[in-house]
Amino acid sequence: MALFWFKTRVLPFIFFIGISFANCQEINLNTLARKKYVEQFTEYYFIWPVVKHRSTDFVIQSTQESQQKLTFRPNVSYHAGAGVYMFGIGIQILIALPATRASIQTYGKSRALDLQLNAVSEYWLVDIFTQNYKGYYRDKGTPGVPILQRPDIRTWNTGIIGSYFFDKRKFSIRSTINYYERQLKSAGSFLISGNINTFSLHADSSIYPSSAESIFGHAANFQRADYTTIAIAPGYAYNFVFDNYFVGGAFAVGPAMNWLYYQVESQPQKSSVQLKTYVDLRLSAGYNSERFFIGAVFTVQSRNIQFEGVTLTSSNDVLKIAMGYRFREKGIMKKRLSDLLRPKVSG
Repeated sequence: MALFWFKTRVLPFIFFIGISFANCQEINLNTLARKKYVEQFTEYYFIWPVVKHRSTDFVIQSTQESQQKLTFRPNVSYHAGAGVYMFGIGIQILIALPATRASIQTYGKSRALDLQLNAVSEYWLVDIFTQNYKGYYRDKGTPGVPILQRPDIRTWNTGIIGSYFFDKRKFSIRSTINYYERQLKSAGSFLISGNINTFSLHADSSIYPSSAESIFGHAANFQRADYTTIAIAPGYAYNFVFDNYFVGGAFAVGPAMNWLYYQVESQPQKSSVQLKTYVDLRLSAGYNSERFFIGAVFTVQSRNIQFEGVTLTSSNDVLKIAMGYRFREKGIMKKRLSDLLRPKVSG
């Protein structure tokens, strides 16, 4: 009986304590090692202005003649706003800048709803986004001919993109994305990137003019295309630092499963399932000192599908420039959000 009790009660307890102790040791070792490579600004709050240029194009390209392609863009590119990091959390708000009257006359008017939630921890980052655009123009038309405006074209792009970085001791994605940390020594990390994304493209009439059907064919001149992508991509990231200057890069490529539905004029809807390639690229560079930081981040996410002899590519390219200053916390600024929300207990 005593032996049975020892096996069923004592041994599992000892095993649990041992695993917990080993895990705590690993966490402590990771924390100590990380301090040599990464500096956290736990005693500062900071504010920064942000300017962002977003390119949300879609391209129709012939699979037989790769140089034959049509590019469509919305006349909304620039966003401006500000970010703040205080009470242990960071918030960034940007709004689209309206196009000038001359630009609207040339390229047409576009309406945009662009919402994004960005979360970055020590080891992972997540982007949740939804983009709704109405009003496109065809880029690089025939010289001397007015640019083709398509106020009826609407796109909706929503999804979630996440990346996990395996090096818990040396690499900091925060130092080059939102500057909540600073990379002290050059380091890299393997990563895994995932993407779940839905893209919809609708128009009141065929996307390209009938004059282009001799190149792209009538069967691919759709009015509506919807596709959902699920992708997973392994990759690698590296931050090179020299004094307070840094250059960072992260690249991942992998398979993407696409579910496509499209419709040509009044014909029945068609569908297909395709295995394609997903690419996630992030480049960054700047200056990050104890108080002042300035940096630029360029990200590229692209997806492509093929049907009826054409390739439809949707891209989401972003160039973001931020500059800010860190202030030492005093008084209430030393609090964290959990402290402010904690109910007061009366004595």
